[in-house]
Amino acid sequence: MKIDPAFGRIPDSRIGRGELERWGSKPATPVPGVKWFEQFPYKTAQLSNGLETDREWYALHFASVLVRGFCDLAVVRDALAGEDLVPVGACRGAKSTPEAMWTLWFNVIQDSVCGTYHEIVLSFDVASSGEPVAFRTNGAGVWELQYANFGPSVCEGQFLHSLWINSPLSIMWGREMQGFPKHPKPVESRLDDKPTEFAFDLSWDGSNVMRGRIAKRFGFLAQAVGLALAHGPLPVTRFVLAPSFDIPIVMPKKTAAQNGVGRRYMGHLWKGLDPFSVRVWPWHPNDVLELGSVTVPTGCEDHNGQALLARAKFEPVSVTYLHRSAAIVEARA
Repeated sequence: MKIDPAFGRIPDSRIGRGELERWGSKPATPVPGVKWFEQFPYKTAQLSNGLETDREWYALHFASVLVRGFCDLAVVRDALAGEDLVPVGACRGAKSTPEAMWTLWFNVIQDSVCGTYHEIVLSFDVASSGEPVAFRTNGAGVWELQYANFGPSVCEGQFLHSLWINSPLSIMWGREMQGFPKHPKPVESRLDDKPTEFAFDLSWDGSNVMRGRIAKRFGFLAQAVGLALAHGPLPVTRFVLAPSFDIPIVMPKKTAAQNGVGRRYMGHLWKGLDPFSVRVWPWHPNDVLELGSVTVPTGCEDHNGQALLARAKFEPVSVTYLHRSAAIVEARA
């Protein structure tokens, strides 16, 4: 383990060595600086391949596109059976039946505890008991969907249902250190963060997992007004001025038990002080999210999220873009 004044902690897993660890990378300077990461404790560990690592997951530099929307609550409730969790729902407009809320995270990780790789995550808003309905929308769903970032809510965290990764090292680390449901089969991925659009294409052996494209339609005035009307000017101002925000995370029981680790973690996401650092805009009819029908056994849990979203009749509503971020995920007591 090396401590560099500019690059921070450099365990074996971050730089990689050998065939499986080729996804390691040349250390880069953390976006927020080393000091931000030093406020969090670390515990050293060793992967089954012998590499020294940390139990805390961190990404020192990444860009993320989050697609957020609604789907059939009954399908998600069935998927959560045995997890001691219930989906958090919302009733839109005149609809009396609540729908579950989901998020797809497309992360381009440039340097982290696992080097350089692509990470695509499917998560659901969840609570530990009851049958909660987060809110009834008034037609401004694109802005209301950001509710968990602007104060107390019935949502207790994000349940990580599926992660698709193109790095064998990241897959090994995630499953062994924190019980991430990273699919054991590496995905072939293309994530193109272009000036005018974000395009993605995931496949297994040439079969489509998901693909699509999202035009960047950010408007600062529309975002500011929409968020302020949905959540109030004071909570929005606090969020804009804060350098980071927290997201509670829950891992699947099977993955955690298989590797003898906990289920509950806290994700600390650094976003900086730039008011443009988190950008939100509505999903547009011309945007594309196409889910494939291919599924692959995991040998443990059944986390083929593309098939689940298709069964749940997913509907994208909003896009969130974090263009220059950092994060650390630590175990929650």
